[in-house]
Amino acid sequence: MAEGKSGKKNMHEGHRMRLLRSYSQIEFDVLSPHQVLEYILFYIIPRGDVNPLAHRLLDYYGTVQNVLDANPNELMKVHGIQERSALMLTGLTKIFNYYTGSKLAKKIRFTEPAEIYDYCEDLLRFYTQEVVFAIAMDASFHVISKRKVGKGMGNMVAIDPHDLVDFVNETKAVNIVITHNHPGGKCTPTDNDIAGTEIVEKIVDFMKAQFVDHVIIGDDGIYSIALKQQVRKFTTSEGVKKLAENLKEE
Repeated sequence: MAEGKSGKKNMHEGHRMRLLRSYSQIEFDVLSPHQVLEYILFYIIPRGDVNPLAHRLLDYYGTVQNVLDANPNELMKVHGIQERSALMLTGLTKIFNYYTGSKLAKKIRFTEPAEIYDYCEDLLRFYTQEVVFAIAMDASFHVISKRKVGKGMGNMVAIDPHDLVDFVNETKAVNIVITHNHPGGKCTPTDNDIAGTEIVEKIVDFMKAQFVDHVIIGDDGIYSIALKQQVRKFTTSEGVKKLAENLKEE
């Protein structure tokens, strides 16, 4: 019996190593969702065949993104996922966000508004909950740092004034941009967004810094409160459908 178990263990380990070597040599956009999830599970579950588990997770959640965004308690309803695995899986998005934020902060200098919009979109693209970030820049608009200073609370975003004051103080910021997202919604600002912007502008002015803009990222595009207009439009799934229908009619 012991030899059989050992042989099975070696077989799985050999299979995992072959897949790891293969995946390390190709881009992930050519892999199927199941293959991507299987690769992720290699890091979460150190031993055994994770292929069936990857299938069960996709059957339950539909996409890799939904798996990573899931609540740990919900993940544990899928056979084969224990508490440790659930916590590690859902923690991956935090690693991704930290990595993205770290790359964005390296030697970046904004020379035009479009670059600010790009930065804000990249910063918030993985968040499925409403969050607020402050971005600190020097006099030449080099990015010094960024910090989460608020989160969604029902139909509004709560910005912590103390966090914002501390952030401006610590970074010695000369210019400040605020950005937040409307997950699953339009980028048009709400009354609360406008009121919150006025408060932030007063705080930043009191700190002897310049408030540059409040940029809102929605599913339909990007809105600049400073310019009072939508500055970028995204193509939604509905837009793609309408385009396809128009092309068929032509």
